[in-house]
Amino acid sequence: MPLALSTIAMRMFKPEVESLIKALVAISLIALVLVPISWGYEQRRQARAWQSVACAYRVREVAQRATMVRVDYATDPCGALQRLGFDLEPPR
Repeated sequence: MPLALSTIAMRMFKPEVESLIKALVAISLIALVLVPISWGYEQRRQARAWQSVACAYRVREVAQRATMVRVDYATDPCGALQRLGFDLEPPR
């Protein structure tokens, strides 16, 4: 009689444990996709906040050097810089 291995003979765990393992694998795969996405979103949010701080410092510096320039930079400091014709240099 040839060796006929059925799926029942090859099972290592009870069906309840197998379904739990499958659920854990599915949750892990979803987490492996969502965690990097959420990390990237948070990094982008922090980068924009730091860019806004840098723009505010640059606008304040420009306003101190040119006393005739009055700029309201509290709401959008990067937009104020662009309206004045200045931009932050991109990182090198």
